[in-house]
Amino acid sequence: FNARLDEFVQNTLPEERREYMTYGLLPVNELVTSTLAFVTGGFDITEVLLLAGALVLLIGCLNYSNLVIAQLSLRSQEIGVQKILGSKRSTLILQYCFESFLFVGMAMCLTLVLFFFLLVSFDAAGLVGVGPHMLLDPALWFYLALVMAAIIAIAGAYPAFRTALVPLVTLMRPKGSSGYSGRMRALMVGSQFFISGTLMILALVMFAQNRAMTSELDGDTADPRIMIGTAVSNFTVDPELLQNELKQHPGVLNITQSSNQPWAISNSSSSYFREPNENSIEGEIARHNIGYDYFATTGTRLRGGRDFSRERSNDAFPDFSELTENSGPYAAIIDDQTARTMGWENADQAIGEAIYRRIGPPTIDNVIFVELEIVGAADRPRFDLIDFSNFGVEGNIYHLRPEGAQNMLIQVSRENMNEALVHIDETWRRLMPDVAMQREFTDNIFYETYSIFLTVSFSITALSIAGFFIASIGLLGNATFITNIRQKEVGIRKVMGASSKRLLRMLLLDFAKPILIANAIAFPLGYFIAQGYISLFATRAELTIWPFVISILLSGAIAFAAVFSQSWKS
Repeated sequence: FNARLDEFVQNTLPEERREYMTYGLLPVNELVTSTLAFVTGGFDITEVLLLAGALVLLIGCLNYSNLVIAQLSLRSQEIGVQKILGSKRSTLILQYCFESFLFVGMAMCLTLVLFFFLLVSFDAAGLVGVGPHMLLDPALWFYLALVMAAIIAIAGAYPAFRTALVPLVTLMRPKGSSGYSGRMRALMVGSQFFISGTLMILALVMFAQNRAMTSELDGDTADPRIMIGTAVSNFTVDPELLQNELKQHPGVLNITQSSNQPWAISNSSSSYFREPNENSIEGEIARHNIGYDYFATTGTRLRGGRDFSRERSNDAFPDFSELTENSGPYAAIIDDQTARTMGWENADQAIGEAIYRRIGPPTIDNVIFVELEIVGAADRPRFDLIDFSNFGVEGNIYHLRPEGAQNMLIQVSRENMNEALVHIDETWRRLMPDVAMQREFTDNIFYETYSIFLTVSFSITALSIAGFFIASIGLLGNATFITNIRQKEVGIRKVMGASSKRLLRMLLLDFAKPILIANAIAFPLGYFIAQGYISLFATRAELTIWPFVISILLSGAIAFAAVFSQSWKS
């Protein structure tokens, strides 16, 4: 069926649309995850969270591996005796891998028990398709086996292999040795804080982006907007009549129509030209079909020029069947990005100038260029979630075309909102009793759409905290081990006149150095990922230095708290 859809595209769509207009089947259970994949270039929410979870798991593997290497150094004489009695390197490696398997296996069993009870509670809560039966999925056990094998290879096999290669004479010394390297320890500790620091930077940027997006909402102060979900084409009365009746109540402030639903992850665009030919400056511009009073209703600022007027017949863009080569000029309002795309510095400079919209098959039989006069300069549209400039859309243009604007928006007064809502419902039932009305506040629509991004940001924050916690435990274990083997060094330094404060400063600096270096290395990667994330949205948070400063201060504070007691004791 997908192959037939591809044939439909090739045989039916205009040549210039075949490259980026596609059709395909999508399973219903992938609708939510595909939303994020649409705006991130193919990465869906499960892949993003799996990657973040895998990074935190890697922190645990490095942590465990580091501690096992330190622990095996204390078992070096045991390993030496095993070698004297004939144990091969492969046998020793297998033994310590099996120890890691037992450790990981017990943790996995506890996790499965926990998830069993969680899934039972979800099933009892009525979540469709969620229940204990999910643990019987063969694919789940296949992936769990792969994960356990990877963990054992990183956390168990590497330390065992490293220890097994140490010469027998070295192992049998009084203090023994496992080839434990200070550089390798610093590298592992630094890697843990590099991953957790990067996740923390991303989490803080996501938090700032969430604040930037929610600042666009009506909230508790602005007069709220309501979207009528019933399409205008399904009205059994003239939309103008309905609007006039609704405006009779003082609580109804403004009413308009729009082709785009508020906060929808969708877009419609057309090709526009500076001259009526395809060799002139061209731009793919987001097209907004709107009704009267759109800018007042949505709160989109009309910065210059004029609004669409009922007294000007040529302001309204006609039906496509009425268009000819000599049609126009019709009024249009643009934003600054559109103006720059078409060759002007800003939208104010373009007022009074003309651009041309290309319309052709299958909309109409022959290609024509419709002249448009720019009559106003507006800010970017309100209630946009995604910045579609990442997809080649280079600005926004507004056409007065109520018949092509299927969504009705109503702004009501906050002071008498309840009375206004009652009036809207009663007027609807009086004029269209046989048509079910669907209405919802635009703020609610935002949270329904944006919830997937809130879920990701919450999960990344939780995983970054978990990563810091795991890395801190490992750092505490390393501090305990390192301070024990450096006791003689500390004693000699004291005999030579070093003060306790100086020794404490030395030990703290030794532990903190790899962490600070790791965070400094994480800055460019964190900046790149954060910049890519906020660039997805129409309203962007300002990327300041604070997420990076907080990340490095938090890492330093955690390191200090983890190693201070052991360093002071030493």
